[in-house]
Formats: sequence, structure tokens, C-alpha cells
Amino acid sequence: MYSAASDYHQLGIVAQEQKQFDVAVNYYKKALKIYEDAGDLYYAARDCHQLGTVAEEQKQFDVAVNYYKKALKIYKDAEDLYSAADDYHQLGRIAEQQRQFDVAINYYQKAWEIYEEFKDWYKVSQTLAKWGRVFEAQKNYAEALPIYIRALAIELEHNNQNGIGYYIHALARMLQQLGESEFQPIWREATGEECAGEVREAIWTARDELG
Repeated sequence: MYSAASDYHQLGIVAQEQKQFDVAVNYYKKALKIYEDAGDLYYAARDCHQLGTVAEEQKQFDVAVNYYKKALKIYKDAEDLYSAADDYHQLGRIAEQQRQFDVAINYYQKAWEIYEEFKDWYKVSQTLAKWGRVFEAQKNYAEALPIYIRALAIELEHNNQNGIGYYIHALARMLQQLGESEFQPIWREATGEECAGEVREAIWTARDELG
């Protein structure tokens, strides 16, 4: 029985990757029913999450939110915070797309706290990027700046060149919007030191290229 559910789940993933959404939903729901009938809610949560992603891809946001929240509750009840963080993250994405910015920030913050606790720096950086982007959408640049500073520090520590480049440009946008007189004090407060050296040069150069 569990073998069939696992097969249905994998077939759902393949169909989803091929954008055959109705087929994917059918397979995920078959797997979900088997797990629910067996009382195995933990595995059911996995298919709830996947059903949420399919609905999100189709912009069926209310459906997606319901599935993500169902998965989230199961993970929280099981005290699996790491898996719960993925659903917090997805709920944040949907709220952001619907311009429910305060809701999005709340979800992203919850996801970030968990990822940081588990030292999953890739997902920490991803979440910080989206969190900062929400503040930018609200033109709240002074709030976005320390988030991007934190993210750049992570990418520098792990020598992730793509991430470094992304955050240099994000910081350049903040510099352009805030001006040096506001940018520098926020940097000092966030890091305890001046923005200087190669990092400063890269940010200022990127700012100048923005025009």
C-alpha cells in the first residue's frame, strides 16, 4: 500500500515537472488518500505540500494556501520545524504575490528563524532575499537594507559568488534610494563597522551603473 502511495507521489512529481497539472493533482491526491486512510499524517503532509505547489503554479492561491496550512499544521504537531519552514516560506510567497505584505513578512520571518537555527544558509539567504524584496515593494528601504547586509555577510562567508553579486546589486539599490548619509549609519548599526574596502567599492560601482 505504501509502495503504491510512493509511486503515485513520484508520478505526480514527473507530471508536475512536465506541466501536466491535472495529472499531477490526480496522482498526489491518490497518494494523499492512502496516507490519510492509514493515519500516516506525516507522509500525507508531503503530498499536501506538493498539491500546494501545483495550485500555486496555476495561481489558484486560495487552494494553495489551504494545502500549505494543512501541511504546516501536521509538521508543527510533529515538531518537525524544518519541514514547517518550507510551508512558511511558500505561504510568504503567496502573500507577497497578493501584495499582502505584512502577512508575507510574518511568514518569511518565521521561515528565516528556523532555517537559521538549522544553519541551512542557502535557504536563509533565499528567505532574506524575499523578505528584503517585500520591504522594497513597500519603498521601505531602511528596513530592507539591514536584511540585505545580513544576507551579503552569509554569501561572503560561504564564498557564493552568485549570491554575492545579487546582494551587491540589492545594496546598490538601497544606496541609490537612501543616499550615503542614511545608508552609512544603517550599515554601521548592522555590522558595527564602516562600509569600506572592496565591498564598498563594489556597492558604489553598482550604484553608479544603475544610472
